Amino acid sequence: MASSDVSSVSSESGVSGISTRSSSKFDDAEAGVRPLQAAASHGSQLSLDTQASLEHQFEHNFDLDDAVRMSSYRPHSSVLANGPPGDSRAVEDLPKINKVFTDATTGELSLPPDGGYGWVCCLCVTLVMFSTWGSNCAFGVFLAYYLNNNVFAGASKYDYALIAGITVCLGQGLPPFVIICMQIFGFKAPMLLGTVFLLLGFILASFSTKLWQLYLTQGVLVGMGMSFVYAPATTVLPGWFLRKRSFALGISLIGTGAGGVTYSLAVGQLIQETKDQRWALRMLGIACTLTCLVAIAVIRQRVKLEPIGLKDPSLVKEKFINMFSPRIPRMMAVNLIAAWFLFALFGYNLMIFTISPYAIAKGLTTHQSSSLSAILNGAQSVGRPLMGLMGDKVGRTNTATLLTLLNMILLFGFWFPAHTYVQLIVFSICLGLCMGVANVMSTVLVADLVDASDFLPSWAYINSVGSPLLLLPEVIAQLLTDESHPSNPYVHTQIFAGMCFVGALLLVLALREYAVKKAINERLSRKSQQIKKLELSAPEVEELEEGKDLLRQESKYRNLLGGGPCKYVVRVLYPMNV
Repeated sequence: MASSDVSSVSSESGVSGISTRSSSKFDDAEAGVRPLQAAASHGSQLSLDTQASLEHQFEHNFDLDDAVRMSSYRPHSSVLANGPPGDSRAVEDLPKINKVFTDATTGELSLPPDGGYGWVCCLCVTLVMFSTWGSNCAFGVFLAYYLNNNVFAGASKYDYALIAGITVCLGQGLPPFVIICMQIFGFKAPMLLGTVFLLLGFILASFSTKLWQLYLTQGVLVGMGMSFVYAPATTVLPGWFLRKRSFALGISLIGTGAGGVTYSLAVGQLIQETKDQRWALRMLGIACTLTCLVAIAVIRQRVKLEPIGLKDPSLVKEKFINMFSPRIPRMMAVNLIAAWFLFALFGYNLMIFTISPYAIAKGLTTHQSSSLSAILNGAQSVGRPLMGLMGDKVGRTNTATLLTLLNMILLFGFWFPAHTYVQLIVFSICLGLCMGVANVMSTVLVADLVDASDFLPSWAYINSVGSPLLLLPEVIAQLLTDESHPSNPYVHTQIFAGMCFVGALLLVLALREYAVKKAINERLSRKSQQIKKLELSAPEVEELEEGKDLLRQESKYRNLLGGGPCKYVVRVLYPMNV
């Protein structure tokens, strides 16, 4: 990706050492040169370099909490005093970083400290991810046990697979509604409710004797518990970190993989020792509840977002309108991200839940199969933070494209010939390093390609629109299982998982073309403006060396934006940091 076009992005930004995206949708002025005025502040002004640096950092790391606070922003009286009565331009002209980080009571700009108690909150978010999505990764061990033992009378393999799908569907689809609940009832109320759901789900599942009870407990209650606990927690770190936000978020992502390692091994060991699943479920209920309660007790928002309550129905309605905008389904970039996210999650869930049953089908022991799940999740705990760093280095769309391609290659080229325990260990490590690309990159792709005002509904749309289909990955995997191939009954499942990433790759390539085209349009606009400015001082622009260079670049960009399939392919493959 080291091309002249990549380097030109940094030079055009005018900010040394700041990671810059191809999109400049968050700019409130040319390259962030507008002063960051603290709304009614004590007259303190930041230097222009500092202002530009902060604007670019904020733009590059825009996140869910930023979008929530922007949608809840109410201007301080001093901001309104800067303009004529009834004139809203003073508010509209405020840089978005002011709307996110202005203290509502004092009107002063209160930037994140990038440390301090924020690191405690970072640990809390890691613990939450450890005991929500991390514990869910252990379901593959339960699934292997359920499929190979007649645990519930009348249950088929599709029932157990559907229970796995319910947890993922609810965990992925409910967060937009949970965020609305957080805005209405406060930050910790949904988390406490979710902890109760988790406890009841796991404990009641351990006493379940009928299949419908397992559906309601290990399926519905656990899925709801996960979403109600983790969704509010993910909004905390952006309030504590700005310059170090990517690093802090990367640390929190370790929780999912680390939880998968811990709980997969613990569940496998308890099932092996007790000869059933009951104490393994109780262990999960107790461990997840205690971990979440500790995290909830310690975690806090740096600037508290006051709940709106239920007294004013119009405010509640406003939150729903902000979250679910009817404009979003008409946006091409959002639809491409949503479709890529769905296909990649299909492949991801197939691997998470199938690796243990596949290992047992290949003749490995229960302990070895649970160890493979642990290794896969352990590799995730390393791979997920590295994906974030890679995205900052070579571009988020480039990272999503490369890792989707790598997933496809590993599934087709490595999983098929992997038969022995050692081969499956190496496969699990390699795949675990890159398989979580959809979970890590989806939100930052939205931040890169969608305007800040559309971030929140775009995030909600991407999470919820495909969530019902997430009921199906493991059901399809079991449907494709062919017992007539005793050497590898999961061969059709392997093909299906690989094809999921083929579809994801085609979609992310289309997304890359969109990102490159958007970036080229922005560069073309800047070059055209520079040419117009030069013409004011020197009408014969084409005779000047600087003018020749600008005209040459303008012609190059216009050529790249041409129509037809050939130009489309050129844009897909064009070397650019996007």
